[in-house]
Amino acid sequence: MKKVTNDGHGQRPQRPARKLDRQAALDQRSRGLSTPEIATLQGVAPSTVRRFMDRMKPELAAVEEFKNGRADVLARIQGKSLDLQERIIDSMDDRVLDALTPHQKSGLLISTNTIFGTTYDKERLEKGKSTNNVSVIGRLLGDSVRGAHKRQAAQTPPEPEQEQEQES
Repeated sequence: MKKVTNDGHGQRPQRPARKLDRQAALDQRSRGLSTPEIATLQGVAPSTVRRFMDRMKPELAAVEEFKNGRADVLARIQGKSLDLQERIIDSMDDRVLDALTPHQKSGLLISTNTIFGTTYDKERLEKGKSTNNVSVIGRLLGDSVRGAHKRQAAQTPPEPEQEQEQES
Protein backbone atom coordinates (compact mmCIF):
# COMPACT_ATOMS: atom_id res chain seq x y z
CA MET A 1 0.00 0.00 0.00
CA LYS A 2 1.25 3.42 -0.97
CA LYS A 3 1.82 5.95 1.76
CA VAL A 4 -0.11 9.10 0.98
CA THR A 5 1.55 12.34 1.93
CA ASN A 6 0.52 15.96 1.88
CA ASP A 7 0.70 16.33 -1.87
CA GLY A 8 -1.88 13.58 -2.47
CA HIS A 9 0.27 11.78 -5.06
CA GLY A 10 2.15 9.35 -2.83
CA GLN A 11 5.37 11.35 -2.82
CA ARG A 12 6.92 13.41 -0.10
CA PRO A 13 6.93 17.13 -0.73
CA GLN A 14 10.36 18.35 -1.80
CA ARG A 15 12.11 20.82 0.41
CA PRO A 16 14.83 23.00 -1.06
CA ALA A 17 18.17 21.24 -0.86
CA ARG A 18 20.54 22.69 1.69
CA LYS A 19 24.15 22.00 0.97
CA LEU A 20 26.95 21.76 3.45
CA ASP A 21 30.03 23.74 2.45
CA ARG A 22 32.46 20.95 3.26
CA GLN A 23 35.64 23.00 3.22
CA ALA A 24 34.07 25.67 5.41
CA ALA A 25 32.82 22.97 7.80
CA LEU A 26 36.32 21.52 8.09
CA ASP A 27 37.77 24.99 8.64
CA GLN A 28 35.15 25.73 11.29
CA ARG A 29 35.87 22.43 13.05
CA SER A 30 39.61 23.15 13.01
CA ARG A 31 38.84 26.49 14.70
CA GLY A 32 37.08 24.55 17.46
CA LEU A 33 33.40 25.09 16.60
CA SER A 34 30.97 22.42 17.75
CA THR A 35 28.66 20.44 15.47
CA PRO A 36 25.56 22.51 16.40
CA GLU A 37 27.50 25.76 15.86
CA ILE A 38 28.68 24.63 12.41
CA ALA A 39 25.14 23.51 11.54
CA THR A 40 23.71 26.89 12.54
CA LEU A 41 26.32 28.79 10.54
CA GLN A 42 25.79 26.58 7.50
CA GLY A 43 22.00 26.45 7.72
CA VAL A 44 21.86 22.64 7.84
CA ALA A 45 20.80 20.09 10.43
CA PRO A 46 23.36 19.05 13.05
CA SER A 47 22.97 15.45 11.82
CA THR A 48 24.24 16.53 8.38
CA VAL A 49 27.38 17.99 9.93
CA ARG A 50 27.81 14.94 12.19
CA ARG A 51 27.50 12.48 9.27
CA PHE A 52 29.99 14.48 7.21
CA MET A 53 32.49 14.67 10.08
CA ASP A 54 32.12 10.93 10.72
CA ARG A 55 32.87 10.21 7.05
CA MET A 56 35.91 12.51 7.19
CA LYS A 57 37.49 10.93 10.31
CA PRO A 58 39.61 8.33 8.47
CA GLU A 59 40.86 10.89 5.95
CA LEU A 60 41.64 13.47 8.64
CA ALA A 61 43.45 10.82 10.69
CA ALA A 62 45.53 9.86 7.64
CA VAL A 63 46.44 13.51 7.02
CA GLU A 64 47.49 13.96 10.66
CA GLU A 65 49.54 10.77 10.54
CA PHE A 66 51.29 12.01 7.40
CA LYS A 67 51.94 15.42 8.97
CA ASN A 68 53.44 13.81 12.07
CA GLY A 69 55.77 11.60 10.02
CA ARG A 70 56.44 14.01 7.16
CA ALA A 71 60.08 14.66 8.12
CA ASP A 72 60.76 10.93 8.05
CA VAL A 73 59.00 10.59 4.69
CA LEU A 74 61.11 13.42 3.26
CA ALA A 75 64.29 11.87 4.68
CA ARG A 76 63.44 8.55 2.97
CA ILE A 77 62.74 10.35 -0.32
CA GLN A 78 66.02 12.22 0.02
CA GLY A 79 67.85 8.92 0.57
CA LYS A 80 66.23 7.40 -2.52
CA SER A 81 67.00 10.53 -4.52
CA LEU A 82 70.64 10.41 -3.47
CA ASP A 83 70.83 6.73 -4.36
CA LEU A 84 69.34 7.40 -7.78
CA GLN A 85 71.68 10.33 -8.38
CA GLU A 86 74.66 8.21 -7.40
CA ARG A 87 73.61 5.38 -9.72
CA ILE A 88 73.07 7.79 -12.62
CA ILE A 89 76.41 9.49 -12.02
CA ASP A 90 78.19 6.13 -11.66
CA SER A 91 76.68 4.98 -14.98
CA MET A 92 78.22 7.93 -16.79
CA ASP A 93 81.54 6.86 -18.14
CA ASP A 94 83.83 9.13 -20.14
CA ARG A 95 82.07 8.18 -23.37
CA VAL A 96 78.71 9.46 -22.07
CA LEU A 97 80.21 12.59 -20.54
CA ASP A 98 82.13 13.37 -23.74
CA ALA A 99 78.89 13.14 -25.72
CA LEU A 100 77.19 15.77 -23.54
CA THR A 101 77.42 19.40 -24.45
CA PRO A 102 78.69 21.78 -21.76
CA HIS A 103 75.13 23.08 -21.44
CA GLN A 104 73.79 19.56 -20.82
CA LYS A 105 76.48 18.87 -18.24
CA SER A 106 75.69 22.12 -16.46
CA GLY A 107 71.96 21.35 -16.51
CA LEU A 108 72.58 17.90 -15.08
CA LEU A 109 74.64 19.27 -12.20
CA ILE A 110 72.16 22.04 -11.47
CA SER A 111 69.26 19.57 -11.45
CA THR A 112 70.93 17.17 -9.04
CA ASN A 113 71.99 19.98 -6.72
CA THR A 114 68.52 21.55 -6.78
CA ILE A 115 66.81 18.29 -5.94
CA PHE A 116 69.20 17.60 -3.08
CA GLY A 117 69.01 21.16 -1.71
CA THR A 118 65.22 21.34 -1.84
CA THR A 119 64.77 17.99 -0.12
CA TYR A 120 67.39 18.87 2.49
CA ASP A 121 65.68 22.18 3.29
CA LYS A 122 62.25 20.53 3.56
CA GLU A 123 63.60 17.87 5.89
CA ARG A 124 65.21 20.54 8.12
CA LEU A 125 62.01 22.60 8.20
CA GLU A 126 59.92 19.57 9.13
CA LYS A 127 62.27 18.80 12.00
CA GLY A 128 62.01 22.39 13.20
CA LYS A 129 65.55 23.29 12.19
CA SER A 130 66.45 26.53 10.48
CA THR A 131 67.48 26.67 6.86
CA ASN A 132 68.53 30.30 7.19
CA ASN A 133 72.04 29.44 8.38
CA VAL A 134 72.53 27.38 5.22
CA SER A 135 71.59 30.35 3.02
CA VAL A 136 73.87 32.65 5.03
CA ILE A 137 76.80 30.30 4.45
CA GLY A 138 75.91 30.12 0.76
CA ARG A 139 75.82 33.90 0.54
CA LEU A 140 79.18 34.18 2.29
CA LEU A 141 80.72 31.66 -0.08
CA GLY A 142 79.23 33.46 -3.07
CA ASP A 143 80.61 36.79 -1.86
CA SER A 144 84.04 35.22 -1.37
CA VAL A 145 84.06 33.76 -4.88
CA ARG A 146 82.95 37.07 -6.42
CA GLY A 147 85.61 38.89 -4.42
CA ALA A 148 88.30 36.45 -5.58
CA HIS A 149 87.27 36.96 -9.20
CA LYS A 150 87.43 40.74 -8.82
CA ARG A 151 90.89 40.54 -7.21
CA GLN A 152 92.09 38.18 -9.92
CA ALA A 153 90.76 40.47 -12.66
CA ALA A 154 92.45 43.48 -11.05
CA GLN A 155 95.81 41.65 -10.85
CA THR A 156 95.76 40.30 -14.40
CA PRO A 157 97.77 42.58 -16.73
CA PRO A 158 95.99 43.55 -19.94
CA GLU A 159 96.79 41.44 -22.99
CA PRO A 160 99.06 43.02 -25.65
CA GLU A 161 96.11 43.74 -28.00
CA GLN A 162 94.34 45.61 -25.22
CA GLU A 163 97.47 47.67 -24.47
CA GLN A 164 97.67 48.80 -28.11
CA GLU A 165 93.98 49.76 -28.10
CA GLN A 166 94.44 51.73 -24.89
CA GLU A 167 97.48 53.61 -26.33
CA SER A 168 95.55 54.69 -29.45
